[in-house]
Amino acid sequence: MRARIFLCITLLYLCHPQLWPQAVTKQFPPAAGAQPTGTDSLPDDPSASSEIPVAKVIPAPPTGVPVEIRADTQREINNVYTLTGNVVIYYRTYVVQADKITYNRDTGDVAAEGHLIVDGSPDNEHITATHGEMNLDQDTAHFYDVVGTLGVATVGPHSRMVFTSPNPFAITGREVIKLGTGRYRVIDGTMTSCRLPKPDWRLLSKQINMADGKASARNTWFELMSMPLFYLPYVTHPVDGETRTAGILLPIVGNSTTKGLILGEEIYFPLSRNSDLTIGTEYFSKRGYSPMGMFRYRGFGEDFFNVRFHALFDRLPAAENQGGTDLLVDGRRDWGQHTRAVVDAEYLSSYAYRQAFEENYAIAINSEVKSQFFGAHALNGFAENLRFDRYQSFQNNTTNAEIRILHLPALQLEGEDHYLGKTPWMWGGIASVAVLSRAEPENDLNTATFRTRGVPRVDFHPHLAMPFSLDGWTFRPEVAVRDTFYGRSQNPAQLGVVPSVRDASVNRKDFEAGIDLRPPAIERDFTAPWLLHLFGGDLRHTVEPDVQYHYVSGIDNFDSILRFDDVDIASDTSELDYSLTQRLFLRHLHPHPCKGDEALGPDDLCGGGTVDWLSWQVAQKYFFNTDFGGAVTTGTRNVLTTTLDLTGVAFLTGPRTFSPVISRFNMRTSSATNVQWDLDYDPRLGRITASNVYAEYKKGDYAFSVGDFHLNAPEAPPTAQTPQTAVTNATSNYNQLRFSASYGASTKAGLSAGTSIGYDFVQNQLQYGAGQAGYNWDCCGLSFEVRRYSLGTVRDDTQYLYSFTLAGVGSAGSLRRAARIF
Repeated sequence: MRARIFLCITLLYLCHPQLWPQAVTKQFPPAAGAQPTGTDSLPDDPSASSEIPVAKVIPAPPTGVPVEIRADTQREINNVYTLTGNVVIYYRTYVVQADKITYNRDTGDVAAEGHLIVDGSPDNEHITATHGEMNLDQDTAHFYDVVGTLGVATVGPHSRMVFTSPNPFAITGREVIKLGTGRYRVIDGTMTSCRLPKPDWRLLSKQINMADGKASARNTWFELMSMPLFYLPYVTHPVDGETRTAGILLPIVGNSTTKGLILGEEIYFPLSRNSDLTIGTEYFSKRGYSPMGMFRYRGFGEDFFNVRFHALFDRLPAAENQGGTDLLVDGRRDWGQHTRAVVDAEYLSSYAYRQAFEENYAIAINSEVKSQFFGAHALNGFAENLRFDRYQSFQNNTTNAEIRILHLPALQLEGEDHYLGKTPWMWGGIASVAVLSRAEPENDLNTATFRTRGVPRVDFHPHLAMPFSLDGWTFRPEVAVRDTFYGRSQNPAQLGVVPSVRDASVNRKDFEAGIDLRPPAIERDFTAPWLLHLFGGDLRHTVEPDVQYHYVSGIDNFDSILRFDDVDIASDTSELDYSLTQRLFLRHLHPHPCKGDEALGPDDLCGGGTVDWLSWQVAQKYFFNTDFGGAVTTGTRNVLTTTLDLTGVAFLTGPRTFSPVISRFNMRTSSATNVQWDLDYDPRLGRITASNVYAEYKKGDYAFSVGDFHLNAPEAPPTAQTPQTAVTNATSNYNQLRFSASYGASTKAGLSAGTSIGYDFVQNQLQYGAGQAGYNWDCCGLSFEVRRYSLGTVRDDTQYLYSFTLAGVGSAGSLRRAARIF
């Protein structure tokens, strides 16, 4: 039996000397009555008479790599092709062009002569050479007299070249040896990130090695605008945009009247794919060393974590020493859609250091330092958050006297309005538990006579509301209770005397009621051809009145409550809040393609739909309880919950019936224009107590902004008191102008320029002024800035800054991005 089987197998093999694999697939029969082309349908063929699919044998797909060859003349001997005249070979991702090519189909070897051009490969290379040899299967090659670019691909029917890397890498060389995918050696060549054949800058070396996404070379000359500038014993350059390499950054050089000559250097370390570290130091010839550093981390989604610090070891005597440290930490971590943790913290050792050496003008004049860390979870209208924060308010720049308030920690539970069963009533509220501390100096000598440590506070504030509508009128009556327990309290003191802390606990309770009444809005539409021509659409004008009444009763121990935040300034009140809001809506009838800042949004068409074009609110409060249950102390500024709800100006310097009239105006006609004006007018004083105006305009390369911020609020009423509480007619007078204008951008080719100023009308002094000009060539740019600070005795400084940028390498200089005008 075995011999018979062996004989059958042998005969089968002899009859079929080549055995090919076969594949079986389902093929459906042709439609009824259809006759397949080139075949005869047999009567017993089930595919011709039945709708049941049958299995048929199909040939196996061809093996090997498909090659397309084009040439004026072709000759082939034993799979070796000799091609001449306009030769083009398409092989995998390669496109090889030359005047003459010899191609071995068995080995993949290519020998090309005359005008050799190679595009494609796994490295997206574009190589031009006089001649060369290649192995298309092994991704190896040897080119001669080379000009090429890595990170460039050809797309589209017209072979349009596009950059596949944010910083394409360009090389030239007498010889270029490709050792494999991503590995090259350049002999007697150059490297740059500029456009060839005339790059703005390049690095020249006898040998350049490229591997693992970076290029390195020794004994290199840096050439700018065809002029050799300096010698580099060792240099690295990224080949693609994803590669980051540790190394020494370009040096920092600058000059300042306060710092003197500035010399600095930084070192960069990539720690992982999504984190890096930069550390360095600057030397100020007049002041000493200034170390600095930055750590960056980027995670999935919106997760990030940054740490930045800068300091100064000032060598001046103690009386003039302005050294200090500024450490900033910010980050975010999300756990799903409903839970996240956020940190935004700062440690500032000296306010004088900030004023004297902070580059950003707005930060330099800010006397507050805020640090907070919180975790929050929100789901189904309920939110829980745990918070740690630290607040500092520096009182001067010499002794570091400060007011310090701590929440360590504060746990808050908040519930949005939910219907109470199937009733029309809605319930919600806030409950919190906190441990609080406060320290406040008596005078500028930083002697802390008022200090609390670890004061526990429990606050419970639920409310019940029943909103309803009637004939277009909207009503929301609401009742609430509040109970706040403090582990410690304070001994009330007369005006001008700092209260003292006592260990006795205190419990504050109140009952609250109120109603929010909103009549129907009055509206009118305006449609006319001239409106369409002027504004591009129709206008709708609305008038929205709003009347609210609030009543709080039961707080009879206001003077015994320690003050930490807005929870502690609740008081009795009976007040009427009335406001009138006018809005102008614009309905665009002709959408246009998004451009400029509009293109940053999710839509492709902009200018369509209806926008809140203009809004203007006027509001005031009437107080039936003029002294707020005894919470108002005559002769000083009083800040209560009811005043913070209206304005940030402390207008309560004694009992009063009417609040100031506030006006809030906002206009945004387009993405290019923004105007805001907040104004407070106090009829009791007969003058404007606050006026903040800000206007901004952006159009193409032009950007303008102007802001005037004016405060003229009283510190005390103009009434005579006892000698112990004598007050004057002093005011908190503040009036500053900010203006900036710029043309261009940091990445704009050609010339860009801008200016920024800060002027104090009270001091009649230009506190800050800066002018910047820059010019960008093809792949490098140069910027200069002159900056002037005049902040009293603490800072009188003129700085001369510059920044030099190389595309694909980085920036060097003393002009940092955060302080640039544009």
